[in-house]
Formats: sequence, structure tokens, C-alpha cells
Amino acid sequence: IISDIGFSFLQHLQKPLDGDMAECILPSKEYQKIFHDPLGISVITQDASYPNPNRFFCYYVFSKYFKSIPFFLQSFITPIESIYFASALAKILIQIFFLLLLGFFITGSRNIFNKDFLIAIALITPLFQTNGYRSYMGIIDPSITYTFSYALPCLWLLVFYFPFYKAYINEKKFTPNIFIIIILIGFTIFISLNGPLNPGVMVIISMLYLFHHFKLNYSIYQFATTSQKITIAIKSIPKSHLILFGFAGLMSLYSLYLGSKSSIYLDVKIPISERYMRLPEGIYYLISQKIGYPLLLIMIGINAFLIYKFYKTIEGNKILNLLKWIGIFSLFYIILLPLGGYRPYRHDIVRYDSIMPITLALIFIYGLSTIFLIRNIKNIRNYIYLIVVIAFSIVYTLADKLEPGRNDCEKQALTQLANSKDNTVLLNSDYTVMAWENITDSTASSFNAELLQYWGITKGKKLYYQIADKKE
Repeated sequence: IISDIGFSFLQHLQKPLDGDMAECILPSKEYQKIFHDPLGISVITQDASYPNPNRFFCYYVFSKYFKSIPFFLQSFITPIESIYFASALAKILIQIFFLLLLGFFITGSRNIFNKDFLIAIALITPLFQTNGYRSYMGIIDPSITYTFSYALPCLWLLVFYFPFYKAYINEKKFTPNIFIIIILIGFTIFISLNGPLNPGVMVIISMLYLFHHFKLNYSIYQFATTSQKITIAIKSIPKSHLILFGFAGLMSLYSLYLGSKSSIYLDVKIPISERYMRLPEGIYYLISQKIGYPLLLIMIGINAFLIYKFYKTIEGNKILNLLKWIGIFSLFYIILLPLGGYRPYRHDIVRYDSIMPITLALIFIYGLSTIFLIRNIKNIRNYIYLIVVIAFSIVYTLADKLEPGRNDCEKQALTQLANSKDNTVLLNSDYTVMAWENITDSTASSFNAELLQYWGITKGKKLYYQIADKKE
């Protein structure tokens, strides 16, 4: 576990900076509107339109992090290195917290030195691909902006749902007092306005959770009238859960509405029907290009078959039931995905980042079912199964290579910029520099130049441009 995490950190350290950092961190004039209107009220009252009005909290955390941590690191390393180190540090911390939280979900133990907990972490660690199969099942994005916008918000979701899940596994009622309810309501606002994925996930989970409990309670009273059954079924749902999941659903719908008013790619639209037509192609791409995703699905299928055939205990049935609900959630999530809008860089709607909640759910159920089987399979079968699991982990470990030097050219360009005495600099680099594509017009580097000056990398604001073609 330690070696894999250390290796991942080295991988993260090699990643270049992305083209959205400056606008979000400073922020730019357009992004300032998000900071001035955290709840997006102006979208309702003034029909305002600006970039991602439903992502205040992820941008706020992102901006605060990069306005403080690099300066702390500059006490030990150079200003240029501090940015890459800060990016890698954020990524590896998010990755570690994912592993810990998933370990809690899989084992129910909060003791990180518990044997089952460590085995669970060891099982899922190789599935966090930094390179390798990252383009198909990645959690931690090469782009630090995307990591704060996609991975980190999903982490908050796991924190929110953990007490409900733990109560379900332990067959106990989670009945928070009024103080906890208020905290969770505030946390709900934080989560729903935190990244593009959370609102859809919360709407679906709230819907499925309330429907499941309604159906369960409805079926108990067989001799009551339909109206009585409905009334009793609703009243039987714990009031605190009804409040929390109902509020989560409403806040998420509000967040989805705010997101629909984003000014980004406002003029780049395709019909909803065409978006749905592209879904199969996106799914096919994920499972056909590399073995990462299909191998995970096959392993989950093997685990489910073994549990169903040989180990349908109370715990085994719970795992199969969870797998069923993950399947239902995934189906709803994919069906609703085209309604979230269109991005040119996500041509087929389905991409590793847009289906991150499904990937996390699959990693969780793989870890949970594998731990269960390791505990229960006996004799020669145990050795055969362990060999399969180890081989499975080795495939992902070997696929996730280091890929050193990915940001060397960018660092050299920043060094050239820092050492130059000119206010506008022609960079020698033919690789992107804090951008998604080569900057051929120096005025387009204005925000980047401001941020580099803010970090102390350059003395004064220095614009830059390139003339060579982009290379990756």
C-alpha cells in the first residue's frame, strides 16, 4: 500500500499544469461572479449567466489551496517546483482519503491497522490508475482543476452517505439529533454546489432510498386501504431521513438548474436525442479499448456468481442486494447523463470523468465481495481464488507506468519566462504551458501571467506566446 501510494505521488508529480487554473484560482472577471454569488441567487432573480454557477465550493477550496500551500512549500523548494508539488500533494491526499473511506465502507472498521481493513485497501489500491487505464476508469485526473471539480466532490459524497450505509450494514437505525441534522443540511448545501457530478448522484440516491423505504413499509400493511398504506408508508420513514434526503433531492435539482444556465459552451449545443444516440458509443469505447473496465466487471461477475452459488448467507445476500442497487443506480445515472448538457471534449457523453460515481461504486463492491470470499472460501478453492485476485491486481499494477518527464518542457518554459527580462516572451517550448493548447497570442496568457507573478515565479507580469505546434 505504501509503495503504491509513493509511486502514485511520483506519477502525479510528473503531470503538467492545466489551462483552467489561472481563471479559477485568481479568479478571472467571469469566475468572480461565482465567488460573489455562492448560492447562484442571481441566476434566479436576474437571469444571470456565468461559468458553472453551481460549483462555488469546489472553486473556493481550489482557489484557497493554491493561494496558500505553494507559499508554504516555497520555504523548502523553488517557486516553480512548489506548484507541481502542491498539485501532486493535493492529488495524493485525495487518493489516500478515497482509499480510507472505501476501506471504512468495505469493512465497517475505523481501525486502519485492522487486518481486513488493510487487505481491503491493498485490493482496491491498484484500481486507482494514474496512467495505465486512467482514460477509461480514472478517479484522480491529470488536470488538477478537474481533480478538485470531480474527484474531491465525490469524496464529500462518500463522507455524507457513510453513516446511513453503516446503519444499513449493522441493521441499526441512524437517528441523528437536531444538531446533527442541521450540520448535515449545511453539508448538503456544500455538496450540491460542489462539482458537476454530485447533484445527479444525490437526486438518484434520494429517489431510490425514499422509494425503497416507501415500498418496504407499504407492503407490510396488507389489510389496510391504499390511502392508509400510503400514509403509513410515508410516516414510517424516519423523519430525519425524510428531511435530509428530501432536502438533498431539492438542493440537487436546484443545482442542476443552475448548471443548465452556465455560460460555458452555451453556443455549443446538440439535440438531446443526439446525445442519447451517442451513449452506446461512449459505453462501447470504455469497455473495448483497454481491458481495465471489462476486467473489473468480469471480476465482480465472478464474485457475484460464487456468492450466489455457494455463499448465500445473510452477509452474502446483503452484498448481492448492494450489487443490485448499484446496478439500478448506474442505469438511472447513465440514462440521466445526457440531460447534463454537452461538452465538445466529451463527445460521446460517457467518459471516465462523467461516470466516476459508477466507477467508485464498482471499486467498492469489488473490494466488499472479494473480502467476503477471502474470509469464506476454504481449502484448495481459497488458494485458486487468491491466485486469481493477485493476478487481477498485478494486471492493474503493471499497466500503471510512471511516464517520467511529462512536465519537463513546461518547467523549462517557466524557467525561461522567470529568467527573461522582457515583458513579452517567445517561449522555446513546443509543449503546452499552463494551457490546453499552444498560446500563439500573448494576450491570451494574461491570466496565467498574473498567477505566475502572484506565486513569485516571475517578477512582474510577463506575457508569453509560442509558435510551434502543440505536443503532448
